[in-house]
Amino acid sequence: MSASSEIRFEWAELRQRQQDPTWRFSQGHIEHVHGWLVSTTTAQGLTGYGYVLTTPIGKPNPPRTYEALKAGAMALRGITLFETERMHRTLYEACSGVAPVRAGIVGAVYDLMAKQHGVSLHQILGGAITRTALAARLLPIKEPEEMAQAARELTAEGYRILKIKLSGEWELDTQRVQAVRQAAGPTALLTVDANQAYETDAAVELCKVLSGFGVSLVEQPVAGTDWEGMARITRESSIAIEADESIAGSLQNLLKLIEMKAAHSFNLKVPYFGGLRDTLLAAQLCQTAGMQCRVGAIFGPRLASAQAAHLASILPAPTLGVELAESEHILDDPFSGFDVKNGSITVSDAIGTGVDFNSSNPEQLSITWETTT
Repeated sequence: MSASSEIRFEWAELRQRQQDPTWRFSQGHIEHVHGWLVSTTTAQGLTGYGYVLTTPIGKPNPPRTYEALKAGAMALRGITLFETERMHRTLYEACSGVAPVRAGIVGAVYDLMAKQHGVSLHQILGGAITRTALAARLLPIKEPEEMAQAARELTAEGYRILKIKLSGEWELDTQRVQAVRQAAGPTALLTVDANQAYETDAAVELCKVLSGFGVSLVEQPVAGTDWEGMARITRESSIAIEADESIAGSLQNLLKLIEMKAAHSFNLKVPYFGGLRDTLLAAQLCQTAGMQCRVGAIFGPRLASAQAAHLASILPAPTLGVELAESEHILDDPFSGFDVKNGSITVSDAIGTGVDFNSSNPEQLSITWETTT
């Protein structure tokens, strides 16, 4: 290929407000979502976009992420657009330990590859088999009646799957689930996510109680490092147990958890696996082992949700939906064209990711791009 097809990047900081600045899960509040947009452009003017997340899980380190983004962009100079394996190997070295940076760069490259071919992103990944999927919505931690009211509003919008965030406070958590069940009605599919808030013994007992409320799945009840605890809960629970933080975006961890039978299902998040390719590998590992998996929650602009939706579309539709509707409550979004309708998302054949970039959105968001020199 010619030098004009070499990968070059620009990036811009993106800070998005939460519609609800009191949004909380067991590990803390998320008042805003922070990250960087990544773009790469051909000589013909085609541009691919990706997103680097620094919020909300764990302890984000924006300066480290920024330096890793610059390092990754510099390391890829001289690599051409379709040398994807070389790109991945280079990013593993240049962005070691900062998977969301890899995810953002990979997203931009794959978006551009699709546009260069004149096809939709899902066709680059393997081709959609599931055009429409139910979208699960997350209920942040609040008092039981507040969460019940949120459930009423979401079910009125057409959502049929709700994920209830738990705090680790036994009595309050059971009240929260009971209140949401009463508000959402008997046909709603409910899952809960403790985000590591419980000890093993308490989690085993909690699962017994939650089964009485028709909860379908309990996500990451204990510490991510407590694999033995996860395995015990999985053995003893009549409710499906899902691993999230235990995976920590690692294919090696995923393999070990599957081998230990430490979960019934696995929540796979594109930013933490380092992008679309490695998340697809994780899903294929689950399928090969006969295990369930879901494409997990994306916090950020519609671009990130849409790219994860393209990935989800080439996988069998999960019974408990995909968690790709959180961009609906995050403001200051420079992208449009990916929306939830009646509780479902649909992947189209629009070229690339299928979203439109606007440098100034209705909130007058300003985007300032930086580049390698």
